[in-house]
Amino acid sequence: MIRPTIGIRFCGGCNPRIDRGRIARELEQALASMGHTVVYNSPDADFVIFLSGCLSGCAFKYNPKDPPYVSVAATAVDGEEAGEARIVPDVLRKVRQYDERLERKIRQEDHERGRGAQTG
Repeated sequence: MIRPTIGIRFCGGCNPRIDRGRIARELEQALASMGHTVVYNSPDADFVIFLSGCLSGCAFKYNPKDPPYVSVAATAVDGEEAGEARIVPDVLRKVRQYDERLERKIRQEDHERGRGAQTG
């Protein structure tokens, strides 16, 4: 399976409480090792990591599209407090869950196509 493109979208950085650059570099390295292409601040991503430095969550607020996503706002991941040390592992877990859902969907579609070809 070709892995989806992952976008990392930053806030403006006016009041960062986390090291967004370090977190983005760690995520990019881990995601690339999982077979994902990582793009920054691009609307052309299959899944987006919104990386905001504070609780305002500005990276998400100005999103022009509605892709599947995970939102980091300061030390919270999808609204749940994680602590800075847990941000990368928690985000990677959510990306893996997304990958697994895609794989199940593809297997189901392949199964249904195979069944339809036999009865059609």
